[in-house]
Amino acid sequence: MKLFHIIFFSIIFFSCEKPVDIKLNSLSTQLVVEGYIQQDYPAYVFLTKSESYFNSVDSNTLNNISVDDALVFVEREDGIIHKLTNINQNLLDSLGLMDTLGLPLNGLYIDLSYNYDNFSQIGYKYKLIVEWNGETIWANTSIPPQYPVDSVWVKRKDSLESDYKCYIWARINDPDTLGNSAIIHYKRDVGWKPIDPLFIPCAIPARTDNLVNGENFEAMFARSGKFRDEDGVLLPFYADRVVDGEFSRRDIVILRLSHVDQSTYKFWRSAGRMQDANGNPFSEPMNLSSNIQGGLGIWGGYGVSYYYIPIVVDTTIYDTYNNVSLSEIF
Repeated sequence: MKLFHIIFFSIIFFSCEKPVDIKLNSLSTQLVVEGYIQQDYPAYVFLTKSESYFNSVDSNTLNNISVDDALVFVEREDGIIHKLTNINQNLLDSLGLMDTLGLPLNGLYIDLSYNYDNFSQIGYKYKLIVEWNGETIWANTSIPPQYPVDSVWVKRKDSLESDYKCYIWARINDPDTLGNSAIIHYKRDVGWKPIDPLFIPCAIPARTDNLVNGENFEAMFARSGKFRDEDGVLLPFYADRVVDGEFSRRDIVILRLSHVDQSTYKFWRSAGRMQDANGNPFSEPMNLSSNIQGGLGIWGGYGVSYYYIPIVVDTTIYDTYNNVSLSEIF
């Protein structure tokens, strides 16, 4: 009798099914901005167009969404305006130059003014203006003072089985003004060749002083990883080591600490959370923060300090590293 009831109600429910055709509203294309300005270096901006979530992604996607026909300007608060130049292969070929940046050139605009270093300075506010397809979008940012770091050192990870795994630590004097925030990146090589061609966000790259306002505190920096890695999400840097009978040289790390305003901090914090939640069905949906008026993305000012750190246990660095070329800031 129970079996009959199950079959009977199954027939009723399934016979009542109707195909539902859900029509999603197509959103208008928006300009997506990823723009940077740091002291003593030229401002640069990547421009792309927004894509539908359901559009297929392939090797031609970057070419299809990049924007190379916009007018891009940066205006400092004292009225000085610099126009950014679209950097593409045609321009490099006309100048007899090769692509030495190691970057995708699609949609890239750089300030090539002869006095860009005097233009990009700590303490100024900067307005980004982009004109494209008859519309104008804009955003404001500033370059904050450099993050107040006393010293940086290398400390062995608490691990008995591998004494060559290390973390980078720093002692920071946080100003007594709530809201000081930083974005931390790193780049590695082994003395003669790069391991990381571009700067990579550290684990927990976006940090603020909500819990340490006005204090002198220690902060740890690690490589970002996945839960499946043996070291968890806090991957170490490597000192000289012999593994399975083979010698490997230590990492040499360029650590980049960027003091940023709240808009820039919120953008990179939300970007990091979205990346961490990618593929997790239980994660809470969230929107990517943006300060672009009329578009999407971020226009951020960065008060940057670099540190050149050979991964040798108990090495302490007090001075910033100033030998960073233009092609190395990316």
